[in-house]
Amino acid sequence: MLKVASLCNLNCSYCYLYQHGDTSYLRRPEFMTDGAFDQLLERIAEYCDRHAPHALSITFHGGEPTLIGADWIDRAAAKAKAQLGPRLSRMFLQTNAILLDDAWLDVIRRRELRVSISLDGPREIHDRSRVNHGGRGSYAATARGLRRVLDSGLNPNILCVVNPAASGVDAYRHFRSLGINRMDFLLPDITHDNRERVYGRYGPTPVADYLISVFDEWFREDDPGVWVSIFHELVTIVRGGRARSDAFGNLRMGYLIVETDGGIHANDVLRISGHDVANSGLNIFEHDFDSLHLGSPLLHQLVHEGLPLCETCRACPERGACGGGHVPHRYAHRNGFDNPSVWCADILKLLAHIRREVQLACDA
Repeated sequence: MLKVASLCNLNCSYCYLYQHGDTSYLRRPEFMTDGAFDQLLERIAEYCDRHAPHALSITFHGGEPTLIGADWIDRAAAKAKAQLGPRLSRMFLQTNAILLDDAWLDVIRRRELRVSISLDGPREIHDRSRVNHGGRGSYAATARGLRRVLDSGLNPNILCVVNPAASGVDAYRHFRSLGINRMDFLLPDITHDNRERVYGRYGPTPVADYLISVFDEWFREDDPGVWVSIFHELVTIVRGGRARSDAFGNLRMGYLIVETDGGIHANDVLRISGHDVANSGLNIFEHDFDSLHLGSPLLHQLVHEGLPLCETCRACPERGACGGGHVPHRYAHRNGFDNPSVWCADILKLLAHIRREVQLACDA
């Protein structure tokens, strides 16, 4: 996951990067240089050759990656394909879509980038949190960019952060009304230290209540062409399959973050647990991807071992499905990551609901 820009043209209230006290982005270059990207390609090639026939994907990320410009991404994507060949699996662009114009669409099509767009629902939901630096909502600008993508024949994935104060089913219906058939719903990024302060007023299981309404709508729709990542993941798990993302199942982290300065970092959301926690102390100019043991023990453990579950999770009958939840959501200042997810009650309620509905459907 490449942080090609350390800046963003939005100021979303819940952002794990800018709103949780980690200000390390201020000391990094605003944009990734050509030299840093060239060095990254060398590191990817080295790693894949040592672990042949391994291949890696590249996600252009930020901040807001489109701030670096369409020409830069065009050159970078072309160079990646030419130099990595079969060692490159896929390339992604994760964006708020505000700057997407014809030039960007040309690059996206030509370089076969898979696009994910951040959208939290209709205007009245989206604009509560996703505002610009003047405090104004960004829905209109994002919707324009999204419409350009759809009208060009591309099939973007929507990333929606769960808003416990809003209606999940309203968000889902809005996406479907726009013609969206690929989406994911992301649990809000928060730790045990501030969950009650930020979300306590919404009841004991606000995330589950939001997601259950979405699940029921999606499940009743029963359209195999509509992909909701979190539900496909959880339905797979409750039917005995394996998790694929690190949100559930306590999987080892299958990716790295490379910052604009070439720094190698762990799961980006770890920023919510403290200043510079995600920083391994390594960089692509001096270290390769097999040298994680030389950096922070946390990064090496996340990638090569996984974090142990806390006592509560080890005793839980859903430990195989939930796996303690997303690692950053387990954090508390008093004892680090030795806790269940801050959304534990929500996950258990959601899993119970999905198990019941899937079983009823199987019995029908």
